[in-house]
Amino acid sequence: MDLELILVIKILQNVLVEQIVEQGKRVTVAMGTNRDLTPACVRKVVPQSSPSEEMGSYWGYKVRYASNLSGVINDSPYKEGYDHIIGTSEHGETIISSELILPSFRHLLIAFGGLAGLEESIEEDPNLNGKGANDVFPCYLNTCPNQGSRTIRTEEALLISLQYFQDPIRRAGMAS
Repeated sequence: MDLELILVIKILQNVLVEQIVEQGKRVTVAMGTNRDLTPACVRKVVPQSSPSEEMGSYWGYKVRYASNLSGVINDSPYKEGYDHIIGTSEHGETIISSELILPSFRHLLIAFGGLAGLEESIEEDPNLNGKGANDVFPCYLNTCPNQGSRTIRTEEALLISLQYFQDPIRRAGMAS
């Protein structure tokens, strides 16, 4: 089971690396234990997978472009595709996190909708014509029940949901 973590640290000082990096591009830099940020200490840009592979540390989610929801699901970056797919929505089933049982998986996709939700993404996708959310997502959950507002911003729902899924994912990992 692959899990990754991204830790974004805003350094208020430039860090010198051993190669030219495109401005605005996200890179992973090996910092080591030496906190010297002066130009005398040149750092190395390493593959994004280094923290996961070398230390077993979670190092973040991946972002990719897809023109529609079916593209997200069907054009998986994994040769075998996704083992399990979860959709999140205020219209999804409410299950307490401690009672949620996920199957063992290697590649999990958790989908979050925008302001109008995943339902709109399904309606606008010609490849999903006539399908409902429960047809597209075998697991369709409300991870933010009793939210107390009309909508939750996606970036807020993401953090709330990652916490919600933490124990179920850990339990699924123990089963494999």
